Amino acid sequence: MPGGMDEFELGLIARARGGDHGAFGELVQMHQDRIFASVLRTVRDEGRSLDIVQDAFVQAFRAIDTYEDRARFSTWLFRIAMNLVTSRHRHDSALKRGGPGVRASLDAQGMPEPGAPDRGPAELAEAGEVGVIVRAAIDELDEEYRQVIIMRDLQDLSYEEIAESLSVPPGTVRSRLHRGREKLKEKLGHLV
Repeated sequence: MPGGMDEFELGLIARARGGDHGAFGELVQMHQDRIFASVLRTVRDEGRSLDIVQDAFVQAFRAIDTYEDRARFSTWLFRIAMNLVTSRHRHDSALKRGGPGVRASLDAQGMPEPGAPDRGPAELAEAGEVGVIVRAAIDELDEEYRQVIIMRDLQDLSYEEIAESLSVPPGTVRSRLHRGREKLKEKLGHLV
């Protein structure tokens, strides 16, 4: 049985492939909390996260015939959601680069806005907790490193799950994680 899925879940997938909306609804119920938590950790905005998760499930329903039973269904859903996160981030970044307006240095959650003036470690420490500083450092990482650090260290996914989600070999996940952690240590050296 693929990736620890049970007969019940496989049955729901088969019924959903046949167009059974109720079966797909049950699959949504089974996986929505984990997918939402993963997207929220990456996006950090509840409304945007809900939109992305909803779109991910719509895309999954439309593409259910492309799902292959070799992988866990949750991993397939996670990949769809993370692809949406990436495409939305690129779209938003393109809009911000081309759009006018003054950006606040911190958003409502106390996180640095993209393109905001850099703040020093002491200023960030005064503005919030160490978690804000760490999250800001993670956000500054290149996307390939940021993704694996979030998936492994914050979402506690296995190397194999991450590899499957990103469509890369597990060795690539390990090397990206190592490099990403090294870059993070450099950025956070002042806290140690």
